Amino acid sequence: MHHRKILAAVCAMCAAAIAAHAPCARAFAQALGPDTTSAAVVVDRIVATVEDRAIFKSEVDNEIKNFLLQTQRASLPPDEEKTLRQEALQSLIATTLIAIQADRDNSVVEDKAVNEAVERMIDEKKTEIGGDEAFERQLAAEGLTMDALRERYRPNMRAFLLMQKVKYQKLMPEVKVTEAEVREYYKTHLSEFPQKEPTVTIAHILVVPKPADAVLAKALEKITTIEGKLKAGEDFAAAAKAYSDCPSAKFGGNLGTLNLDELGNPPFAEAARTVAVGKTSGPVLTEFGYHIIKIEKVEGDQVTLRHILVRATPTPEDVETAEKLAGRVREEIAGGADFAKAAAQYSGDYDTKDKGGVFGEVKIKDLPDQFKEAIKGVPAGGLASVIKEERGFRIVKILGWNEAGTYSYDEAKNDVRRLLTEQKIMEKLSAYVEELKKSYSVVIKGE
Repeated sequence: MHHRKILAAVCAMCAAAIAAHAPCARAFAQALGPDTTSAAVVVDRIVATVEDRAIFKSEVDNEIKNFLLQTQRASLPPDEEKTLRQEALQSLIATTLIAIQADRDNSVVEDKAVNEAVERMIDEKKTEIGGDEAFERQLAAEGLTMDALRERYRPNMRAFLLMQKVKYQKLMPEVKVTEAEVREYYKTHLSEFPQKEPTVTIAHILVVPKPADAVLAKALEKITTIEGKLKAGEDFAAAAKAYSDCPSAKFGGNLGTLNLDELGNPPFAEAARTVAVGKTSGPVLTEFGYHIIKIEKVEGDQVTLRHILVRATPTPEDVETAEKLAGRVREEIAGGADFAKAAAQYSGDYDTKDKGGVFGEVKIKDLPDQFKEAIKGVPAGGLASVIKEERGFRIVKILGWNEAGTYSYDEAKNDVRRLLTEQKIMEKLSAYVEELKKSYSVVIKGE
């Protein structure tokens, strides 16, 4: 059926977009209804009805726009656009049918789930636009309030969540993918699989320059003064704008909502965990300088916070000291010293220092040119020359080179199983929609 392709695309896009901090939030907003990222959508004419619910040409237009965004195309040939418009209309009809049946079945999506999805989208849009202030300016320019924006998002979110409920609660339990099917698909579609790109597996030690005592003392003096202003009643956001050295200063120190474990900065995370909601920390020292942290909200492992940073910038002498240390540590490792022990002692990368310094496998094409040049020709087990970077000096050990080639069955089987599962779900979803069409009035008026 024509609508199967675009319906599958919509479901796949939405599933990706609903994930926490998903990068495709705008695409998701567009995928199931009127364009919620712009000012009011012009409803020009009805192109179809499903029972008493209308589908407008503007909604079909928006499906096409979303498809172009996703495929990074500026336009479509007339014949392809005509076919896609038909598929888009069928997709919208399918979504409406499912929502109507869900109402009849008393299948509900909890308001809390809808609200959480809406808030995730709004948070993502704030990040895209550049923070709270830029977001508020954009709302004002479009003549919207935050409450109006939430109400505009809610129907699309509810429709998407109902679609997911049908897919994964009603249809997925009926889907079975056997090992034989996975093997057969792998065998018959092997030529269609992307080729593995060349990769390198590395371990590293990052030697970070440490500021001299005098620099730290000056930064501590400044952050203590700021702390005093806060205790005297100065607004935290205003103080951040006035005094913070972090780029977040222009947003009042707002770092948004995040998981502290994903910061990669244990001293900051550990300090933040000790601060009660609505309260501020004392000075907290990290490799960047001294912070004051304010906790605004905690929900599970998600924390909304602001901070003020006074940087403690290493002097040229401090940088030179770190460079000499990196060179000495590399020489010791080349002479037989244990790499893992050196990583635990010297590395400033909190994610890897206690794991033997192992960073893992990376695509060679994704490495910076300087990095690629440094590791060129280094054999497995060998050390590259010390690499100077913005954060410090990196000692790199090559654990292995991995040539380009075809993915093995074991490497590909999980992805193949997911693909086949999704295909079977979409087939069942299409059949389900066809059955619903027999029970409800669907009238296509054309464009």
